Amino acid sequence: MRMVRLVIYIRRQLQRLLGVATVGVKALIIDAGNRVLLVEHTYVQGWHLPGGGLASGESPKVAMCREVQEETGLEVLGEPQLFGAYAHKVYGADDYPLLYVVRQFKIQEKQPCQEIKQIAWFAWQDLPPTVTDSTRQRIKEVFEGLSPADIW
Repeated sequence: MRMVRLVIYIRRQLQRLLGVATVGVKALIIDAGNRVLLVEHTYVQGWHLPGGGLASGESPKVAMCREVQEETGLEVLGEPQLFGAYAHKVYGADDYPLLYVVRQFKIQEKQPCQEIKQIAWFAWQDLPPTVTDSTRQRIKEVFEGLSPADIW
């Protein structure tokens, strides 16, 4: 997975040098027991919210649904709630993640995915120590009714 990390790094450096900003999507998926679904990637440390970048011509909502399906196998149902828009720097490049809250979904068989090491449900108050700080903060914002921060 070093190659994946290298490709991501090179792409972000080119974006930074060219002044290109990206828009990404993240999904906070909450089940009936108020557990959250997190993913652990093969190319970066820690537990994260599922998500990724938009394909050319793709709306943020469609991208979020696609990324959730690709990374977790879940099909998003109903209308996800757009919770917040954030500013973020990735390897020095500007990125603007949009956070959706998903409470309606259908569990489908997960197809193998090279970028996901594991997927797990966690009680929102009892997250593993390796959850990233930004993931932990986004979960806290939603569950404690806080306003979204400006910075991811």
